[in-house]
Amino acid sequence: MELQRIAAFSINRSGGNPAGVAFCDQMPAEVDMLRIAKEVGYSETAFLVPVDKDWRVRYFAPAQEVPFCGHATIANGAALGARYGEGTCTLTLNTGSVTVEAIQSEDGTWSAAL
Repeated sequence: MELQRIAAFSINRSGGNPAGVAFCDQMPAEVDMLRIAKEVGYSETAFLVPVDKDWRVRYFAPAQEVPFCGHATIANGAALGARYGEGTCTLTLNTGSVTVEAIQSEDGTWSAAL
């Protein structure tokens, strides 16, 4: 598992809303995702697993799983961009899916759009 801490909606790499982003080979057990979310200490941590060309994602707050988290989804997009380059991918949630686009700015930083 590769765990990143990313601040979504930050300006000049300061401020923003922090989220954990965990790249996993397979989805961890719920008890482990809860433990990791508690250790990260942010309002949400997203757990991503590759599925074909897209990603399965689950969001965990320190106390429970949550169905969706906007700022963690933006963090997912930025992390995916930094890892795989610009583009759009589909994130499959527990109850549907959403697309996120990774965008690299001229200074090399990454952002994302839903």
